[in-house]
Amino acid sequence: MIAAPAAWQGLQWGQPMVLFALPLALLALLPLVRRRPPAQPPRSRLALLHPDLQGLATAATPAPAGRIVVPVLLRTVALALWIVALAQPQRPGGWLQPAPLGRDIVVLLDTSLTMSLHDLEWNGRPASRLAVAQQVFAGFARARAGDRFALLTFGKQAATLLPPTFDQQAAGAMGELLSVGALGNDTALGDAIALALRQVRARHGLHPIVILYSDGGQSNAGTISPADAVAMARQLGVRIYTVEVGATPDAGTTYRVPAYAGDQPDMRLIARATGGRFFFAARPGAQRAAIDAIGRLNPRLHPPPQRRAVLPLDAAPLLLGIGLWLLALLAGGAVARRRPR
Repeated sequence: MIAAPAAWQGLQWGQPMVLFALPLALLALLPLVRRRPPAQPPRSRLALLHPDLQGLATAATPAPAGRIVVPVLLRTVALALWIVALAQPQRPGGWLQPAPLGRDIVVLLDTSLTMSLHDLEWNGRPASRLAVAQQVFAGFARARAGDRFALLTFGKQAATLLPPTFDQQAAGAMGELLSVGALGNDTALGDAIALALRQVRARHGLHPIVILYSDGGQSNAGTISPADAVAMARQLGVRIYTVEVGATPDAGTTYRVPAYAGDQPDMRLIARATGGRFFFAARPGAQRAAIDAIGRLNPRLHPPPQRRAVLPLDAAPLLLGIGLWLLALLAGGAVARRRPR
């Protein structure tokens, strides 16, 4: 048994109903059906010579049947090939990897006055703490296809800069629009965490996370205390990862301010209480390492492929049909030129 070419193995049809039109290709054989030999006079009767013998000598004689059959058969096969091409022959290709399934990620960027300190470098040039955090977040967002990002900023007040979106490019671009002091010079950390919790939900069985960028300043403004906000995060199962960009890491101790009752957790304690991690990143490289570690700790789901690519095979019968039709035209022209005049 002759094996089929590799390109035609596992052959499928995109429009299989079109194959029922294959008998229509036989219509090209009608010229052969209509061609009848001239009737011969009965042998018993007398045959009279035509008076115009000169006209009979110069009249065109029909081409031999063999010369007519070849162009007709070529046209028939060409039409059949075109019908096959319209039926869209195809074969399955490789498996298509579906897009990863991500989680909700809210990034809180501190824009208080202390984030304007130019004690860091970016690309060899002095940069503020906020500018470095913006660049690191933009790169992180653009590399996390499938996650839904929200961007919040806080100073004396907390505000949503970008609501939850799957557009990673927009998330990275919006982060670069922040400026120090846009929302005041104080720190409303509790309000920012509470606002972030309102914009996340579990997706695909993956718990949302909050990434807090700050220089470790203590919360001294807002209507919700950091302790209450952290308690809400624990209740909702939202982990908070804290990235401190200041000069001295938090020691993991509580603090008190007149605006709130009770002890308030610092950035290290916020991460520990919610199941997240604390990162001290005083340099741009450390910030990138911190954000990469957060990404590894919160991977996306990669579902197995369920669809395969489709490789079309209609070009071969289409081009072959065109070639046979052109041959039929050439053969027909040759027959016409060979007829006596």
